[in-house]
Amino acid sequence: ENDDRSYPFEDCFHIFEETGIPIVFDYYHHSVLNRREEFDGVMEKFTSTWKSEDGLPLLDYSSMKIGGCPGNHALSLDEVDFKKFIGETSSYDFDIMLEIKDKEESAIRAADLLKNDKRFVG
Repeated sequence: ENDDRSYPFEDCFHIFEETGIPIVFDYYHHSVLNRREEFDGVMEKFTSTWKSEDGLPLLDYSSMKIGGCPGNHALSLDEVDFKKFIGETSSYDFDIMLEIKDKEESAIRAADLLKNDKRFVG
């Protein structure tokens, strides 16, 4: 998994090229630490690291805590940011793991926002 301090996505991709181990992509960490790659290109490379026998690619979603420092995860789902994220990733299929402090409450809100998304199974 890419992180927000030491391992941007491209470093993880180089490790994948050496090992064949699929990348777990962290959307928020990428927003904090990246090499200014086009997001669609990152999604394409990330999803390509997963083979069908691995299952769907796994993506961690979170956003920044309001008033927090970069790297601090939000306490609850930022619906505006989540809708933007869903729009940006509409051509990719993946499993989402929410990294949000209020867990179930945000998961229910996210599921509600995704109910009309063809990728959503809930």
